[in-house]
Amino acid sequence: MQQRPYRCLLFVPGDKPEMLAKATRFGADAYVLDLEDAVAEDNKHGARDIVRDAIPRFAEQGVGSFVRINAVDTPHWLGDLQSIAVPGLTGIILPKAASVGEVTAISIVLDTLEDAAGIARGTIDIQLLLETAPGIQNAYELMHASPRVRSAFGGAAPDADVNRSLGFRWTKEGRETLYVRSRILLAARAAGLPYPVTGTWTDLEDLEGLRTYAIEGRNLGYSGMYAIHPGQVAVINEVFTPSAAEVERARGIIAAMEQAASEGLGAVRFEGTMIDIAMVAGAHEVLSFAEQVGVPV
Repeated sequence: MQQRPYRCLLFVPGDKPEMLAKATRFGADAYVLDLEDAVAEDNKHGARDIVRDAIPRFAEQGVGSFVRINAVDTPHWLGDLQSIAVPGLTGIILPKAASVGEVTAISIVLDTLEDAAGIARGTIDIQLLLETAPGIQNAYELMHASPRVRSAFGGAAPDADVNRSLGFRWTKEGRETLYVRSRILLAARAAGLPYPVTGTWTDLEDLEGLRTYAIEGRNLGYSGMYAIHPGQVAVINEVFTPSAAEVERARGIIAAMEQAASEGLGAVRFEGTMIDIAMVAGAHEVLSFAEQVGVPV
């Protein structure tokens, strides 16, 4: 099943129906309806019903809806899946993914739940949150554990799970997490996952810092980023949207190589550089991404 790109995925607490009702006005490509960290222990069961009722509304509005379930080492994950595997759900986000067995178990349960709900098998994605040392170490194997795995997260934040697991001291410059983000990105590309996402930026007042971090993620090869506040959506969308200049360059590369081919040439000068057929595939990817996120091509 083809995964589409999501530039910005905005977290929304699953126990806040008023927030879920107005979430789509914030302009994210997809929304993460959270049953894990954003929901207090006493509210987790009630949040399932709220999230289940919200999922069809996101589908009707043409935006993605993911549910971050609780980790498999908690007593909540199976009930989470049983409650939210309904038509319209884009996928589940598996936090603290660490072993192939976890991913396989989730996939098998989803097979059964899709059958019961009348959903075509394999429809519901699994997006991996690689937040622990074992998960990061096993990233490539986890991404191959099920065909449902169509995206993965590579990122870090101060005092969060990756920070605690690896023991680094977080800085805004991000050099201490560059290897982790690069390793997960490489694993995703090697596993054939075209749209990995990065994040997160927790300083809600520092939008320039957010922009810098997002640009670095895009430069590394990530296609999108998590947002934890509506005020971050516009910046993230802008960074991960192909610019008019990028689209024009991609079109120019394709046109130049088509002309070169008609003249029997394998390479041609373009905007001061030499290009050849290898650049054409990348140009088509730019145009495809742009088209899927609504940029005229």
